[in-house]
Amino acid sequence: MGDSKFCYRCMEQYDASLHVCPSCGFVESDAHEPMYVPPGTILHGKYLCGILLEYNGEGATYIGTDISTGKKVHIREYVPINLCTRVKNKPTISVNYNNLAKYKAFMAEYTELNKSLARLRNNTNIPPILDMFAENNTTYTIFEYIDGVKMLDYLKENAGELSWEQVSKIFPPLFTTIGILHNAGIIHRAISPDTVYITDKGELKLSGFCVSAVRTANAGLEYELFKGYAAPEQYSANSSSRQGSWTDVYGVCALLYRALTGCMPVDSLSRLKHDDLHEPHDLDSRIPRHVSRVIMEGMNLNGRDRIQTITELVTRLFEQPSEEEEEELENTTVLPDPVQPSYEQQQYQQPVYEQPAYEQQQYQQPEPQNVIHQRSAQSRRNDSYKYEKVNTVDRIKVPIIIGLLLLAILMTLAVIIINLFSNPEEEDNTAVKPKRPSVTENVIDEAETTNAADTEMPDLVGKFYEHSKELWKDHFVLDADYAYNDDYENDMIFEQSVKKGEMIAQGQVIKVKVSKGKSSAYIPDYAGLTVDQYKNALDKAGITDFNYQFVESKNSYGKANTVVEIQVDGKVVHAGDFFSNKEGKKLTVYYVSETSEAPQYTTAAPTTQAPVVTTQAPVVTTQAPVVTTQAPAPTDPPTEPPTDPPAPPVEQQPVEGGGEGGENPQ
Repeated sequence: MGDSKFCYRCMEQYDASLHVCPSCGFVESDAHEPMYVPPGTILHGKYLCGILLEYNGEGATYIGTDISTGKKVHIREYVPINLCTRVKNKPTISVNYNNLAKYKAFMAEYTELNKSLARLRNNTNIPPILDMFAENNTTYTIFEYIDGVKMLDYLKENAGELSWEQVSKIFPPLFTTIGILHNAGIIHRAISPDTVYITDKGELKLSGFCVSAVRTANAGLEYELFKGYAAPEQYSANSSSRQGSWTDVYGVCALLYRALTGCMPVDSLSRLKHDDLHEPHDLDSRIPRHVSRVIMEGMNLNGRDRIQTITELVTRLFEQPSEEEEEELENTTVLPDPVQPSYEQQQYQQPVYEQPAYEQQQYQQPEPQNVIHQRSAQSRRNDSYKYEKVNTVDRIKVPIIIGLLLLAILMTLAVIIINLFSNPEEEDNTAVKPKRPSVTENVIDEAETTNAADTEMPDLVGKFYEHSKELWKDHFVLDADYAYNDDYENDMIFEQSVKKGEMIAQGQVIKVKVSKGKSSAYIPDYAGLTVDQYKNALDKAGITDFNYQFVESKNSYGKANTVVEIQVDGKVVHAGDFFSNKEGKKLTVYYVSETSEAPQYTTAAPTTQAPVVTTQAPVVTTQAPVVTTQAPAPTDPPTEPPTDPPAPPVEQQPVEGGGEGGENPQ
C-alpha cells in the first residue's frame, strides 16, 4: 500500500500520516468491542477487517476489503455470544466445554445455510457469497458489499411511504427471490425494512440471513425479532408454533403495509392480546381495496388461515378484481345499511342475485352498476320491513320502556332536590373542598405509571452482562453487582431483581448479579506454553484476567515468549496447586520476552540452507471451502524441557492484567 492506508469505516485509502479519514471523518482509535475482531486484523491472508457494523445472537458483520482486488466486502463471523468468548486482544474464539456441543451444532447449521445461499449466487436480489473459510476456531462468510441503503432509510427520504404504482414496479423481483428461497428450503424469518436494501438502480436486495434459533424466541441463542414484522409463531419455540413459507408471507405483507401506509404495523404479540390493526385502505384511500384486503389476509394471526405461499400472495395482489366485485366493495362502504353493521352487509348482499338473470333483462332497464347496487340495497331494506310480523308485545313494549325511563328520571331529580334543600350544611361543606385536585393528580400519576410499564421483562439469567446491557439499553438500565459463582462463567448474569414476564417501565433500573467466575481453581500446567496459550489455559481453568498478571523475566533461560515460572506472594507455586480467587491475591506469571538479552533456549536445529523465495502470486479461489465444525486442537508443547532450570527472577516489569507477550508460533 506504500504511504497510504485503509480507513476502517469506509475502506477508502488515504495518506498514512493522517489520523482522520478525509472521506468519512473516521478517527483512528485503539478502542473496540473486545468480544469482536479488532479492526485491522487480516483474515485468511487476504481480507482486511474493518469496524463492527452489526451483531446478533448468531454472529457479527464487519466491513472489509479484499486486499488482492481492493474491493469492499461484508465479513460475517459466526460468534454466538452466549456460547463462546474471545481470547483477549486476539481474533481466536474460546468455547467453554459445556457449550461445545451447541456451538458445533449451530455452526453446522450456519455453514449449511450459507452453502445453500452460495448456490443462488446468480440471483441479483441476494448479495452473492464470495468465499467461506474456517479460522480462529470459527467460520467466516464473505459477502459482496451492498452499495445501497436500507428500505427504512429510503422510505424516510421519500415522505415515509410509496404509492402502489411504485411498489408494483420494484417489489416483484423480491417476491420472486423469496419464492426461490422457499423452493430451496430456506425460510428467511426477518423480512423487514432493516433487512431489505435498495440500490441506486432501484434494485432490492435481501440480507439478514440467520439460523432459525436467532429468529425464534428462546430457541437456544440470543434471538433477534423485528417488532411489527415478526409473525406470532416466532415468539414461541413450541412445536405447535409451526413455521414455514407462511411465516415469510407475514413479513412481506407487514413490509408492504409499512411501505404503502408509512406506518409500522402493530406488533403481532400485541395483536394477540388486542388486535386493533387498521386496514391499509382505511389509512390511505389511494391504496386499492383488493390490495388492502390481501395484505390483511397475509397478516392473519393464525398461520393456518394465512395466505400460505408467496406465489399465492403475488397472484392475489396483482389479480385485478372484476368490475362487479370492485363496485360492490365501493358501494358497501358508500351505502352502509342503517340496520346492520358494515361487516354484515357483505354477508347479506347475496340475495340480490337470487332473481334469475333472464328475468332481470326482461323487466329492468339497463342502468349503471352503482345504481343497480343502490337499488338492490334499498329493495333489501324494503323486503325486510315487508316480511316483518308485528305482534301485540311489540306494540306495547316501546311505550312501557319509555314510561320506565321517565319514571327513573323523575326519581333521580327528586333525590337531587331533596339533598339540596334538606341539608344546607352539606352544601357549605361541598364548596369547601380544595383538596379534590390533588386526588385527581394522584389518579393521573398512577395511570401514567401503569401506561409506562410497556416492556415485558426478559430472562437474563445465563446471558452475558455486557451484551445484555447493550441489547436492552433502550428499554431498561442494568445495575450490576459482581460476585464469584461456580455455576456461571465470568460476566454471566445469575440473578435478576425483576422476574421474567413482569411488565416494566422504560428506563427502569434492574439490579442483576454478575459472576466474576469460579471462587477457586487449580493452577494449570504451563510447560512449553506461550503467553497467549497460557492465558487461554488460565481462563478455561477459571482464573480470570483480574486475578493474574504477566511479568517479564530478565534472568531466565528458555524459548522466547514462553512461561517459565509462577509465583503467589513471592512464593513459587506449581501446576495443580489450589488457588483462591476470593482472597484477592494475584497469580504472577513470569515469561521470557522476545527482546530479552538472556540466552534463549530453542529446539530448532540450525541449518545453513538459504530459504527458498518464490515470486509466484498465490492463486485466489472464490469457491467456498468445506468448513469443519471441529474446534482446532491446541498446539502440542515441546517434549524436551530446558536443560537448565531457570534461575529465580531478579528484575520484573509488571504487565497489566492479561498483558501482551507476542504472537503465537505458527
